[in-house]
Amino acid sequence: MIFLKGMNYLKSLLVVVVFLTPLSSVMASDGSQSYGVKGTKTIVVQGNASVSVEPDQIRFVVGLDARAATAAVAYKNVEKKMRKVMAALSQFDIPEKDIQAMDLSIAPVIDYERQRQIIGHDAKRNVAVRLMDIDQYGAIMESLGQLDVIRFEQVQLASSQQDALSLQALEAAYKNAEKKALLLAKASGLKLLGLIDLKENSSRSATPFKGRMAMMSSDSGAATSKGSIGVESHIVATFEIK
Repeated sequence: MIFLKGMNYLKSLLVVVVFLTPLSSVMASDGSQSYGVKGTKTIVVQGNASVSVEPDQIRFVVGLDARAATAAVAYKNVEKKMRKVMAALSQFDIPEKDIQAMDLSIAPVIDYERQRQIIGHDAKRNVAVRLMDIDQYGAIMESLGQLDVIRFEQVQLASSQQDALSLQALEAAYKNAEKKALLLAKASGLKLLGLIDLKENSSRSATPFKGRMAMMSSDSGAATSKGSIGVESHIVATFEIK
């Protein structure tokens, strides 16, 4: 009984402590909220920004498929296609480090309507390519497009300035948060005193590009367009106000 009374006393004490430290809060028009213990008001805002640049690199994956009655023949056929792809790429002076041809998978083809009977084998290989000269892309697609049973996947534009873009976006996101805080403080008749806490919420590259076979070299008469790529940054900043 003495123990239970002691527990009840502690619970009552905790309740008193909570009510003795009231929070003052202000909800901003954009969903941001200011809060803090009595005598210290803060405002929390999210800063968002994105910066863009014309891409100067492009990455893509060439997929090769072969089906045969046995795994050995399927492998042999997919390797023939691989040699053709590597020969085509060698015409464009692409550094070896920018061509990765490591992926290989061989799997049985199962006919489930015939009691899971194996009716053949599929062999697949992928070649990942990075072009530092983006103007080569059209001509390479035209050359590879003449080979049979080839898939083009994961085409992405990129920039050699990626790291610099990320820092620019981060700085712009902070300025955006500070501008919001100043605006909200002024609208509330309060004064912004300074930054208390800062967190990077996220930073990512914007969806870059969906590649298409129709993008050929200028010699083929087809038009090309690089467009632009961007990097987005989001932060959460806490400012003191009075």
